[in-house]
Amino acid sequence: MKKVLISLVAVGVLVAGIYFIVNLTPPKPTITIEKKTVESAQGSYCWNGLMKQQCVDMITPPELIKHHELTPVAVSPGAELTIEFNRKPQENSLVTSIWFSNDEVENVPLHDNVVVVPREKGVYIYNVSAHWEKGSSSYAFVIEVK
Repeated sequence: MKKVLISLVAVGVLVAGIYFIVNLTPPKPTITIEKKTVESAQGSYCWNGLMKQQCVDMITPPELIKHHELTPVAVSPGAELTIEFNRKPQENSLVTSIWFSNDEVENVPLHDNVVVVPREKGVYIYNVSAHWEKGSSSYAFVIEVK
């Protein structure tokens, strides 16, 4: 009986520990297009962890792309890009935009976590942001329409 109780307590502590570790940072997106995964860099965020709240202000998406040396993923004109998180954002909080320059940013329509990329050839820097119960975060990524 004593071994069973110790085992149950150990499993409970392990499950609680995993839950708290997973919830210490904002979820990272999985971005896919044409069966390719697009790497992203975390931008600004505010997050309520187990014992502390943290807000971090990052550089702009174009500067994040350069800093993290992200290379554009080649895609077809008009391809569908899917953005998913392992923890679902709050309803209607997922927003996507294209950064043409630090002065020109344009919101992009998002339907069921899918963005249709431009038909014009070129390199496009995207920013995606979302809100959860514990906070918010943004991410930058880059594609090249060929």
